Amino acid sequence: MLNSFGPLHFGTFWGLPSRIFYVFVGLAPLILFITGFVMWRYRYRAKTVVSDSTIQMSHSGRN
Repeated sequence: MLNSFGPLHFGTFWGLPSRIFYVFVGLAPLILFITGFVMWRYRYRAKTVVSDSTIQMSHSGRN
């Protein structure tokens, strides 16, 4: 029973296609992290630009 999990663990049951598939599955969390960080950074920058412009507008209205 346990010997049947060896090929699954090492990716040898489909040969090279399963190893390539394992590489993509292994890199998926990294890709998701990078894209999530980029999306967060653009959203954070947009909030700071909007808040900076509202601060400038409020200061210009007082003068």
